[in-house]
Amino acid sequence: MSETTEEQEKTAPETAEVVEDAAAETPEQADADPAAALQAECDSLKDQLLRARAEFDNYRRRMAREMETMRKTAAESLIRDLLPVADNLERGLAHAEDRESPLVKGVEMVMKQFADVLSARGLEPVAGVGEPFDPNVHEALAQQPSEEHPADTVVLEYERGYRLGDQVLRPAKVVVSSGPAAPQQNNEGDSAQA
Repeated sequence: MSETTEEQEKTAPETAEVVEDAAAETPEQADADPAAALQAECDSLKDQLLRARAEFDNYRRRMAREMETMRKTAAESLIRDLLPVADNLERGLAHAEDRESPLVKGVEMVMKQFADVLSARGLEPVAGVGEPFDPNVHEALAQQPSEEHPADTVVLEYERGYRLGDQVLRPAKVVVSSGPAAPQQNNEGDSAQA
């Protein structure tokens, strides 16, 4: 134990000398260090301010994007729920016997108003009959030969498709032409054998 005490006593004076040397700096060095320290602190605070400002700008942009996404999603969900109502109004009008009836005229006006409101919100019908088949906007339910339409052309539309902006909300359910029917060959040999 006495050995460690002697070592501590030997190193203690050396440590005291280092502290005294640091305190014995010239007045010019003492003046320069506070100015440099203040400048460094100022630079650090400026950097923190710029980072905080950039972070806030990023947050603001992110919140605006998220709000726009939520608005579109909410509108999309509501419009998707209203599409069967529009379909049923169209079906009802298609089966009306007396087109001049006041009831039919009233339903036509309601249907037009309904379509105008949906159109104002960005809903557009997908082109159907006579258009080339596009798997991005059409859902093929069947294929049938057609003399009037070339192959891969929409011949019949079972359910209208809709697009909301750039996004397909519901694909059109269609029948696609397979082109002209292949001529049937009569094999005389087959009929003679029968």
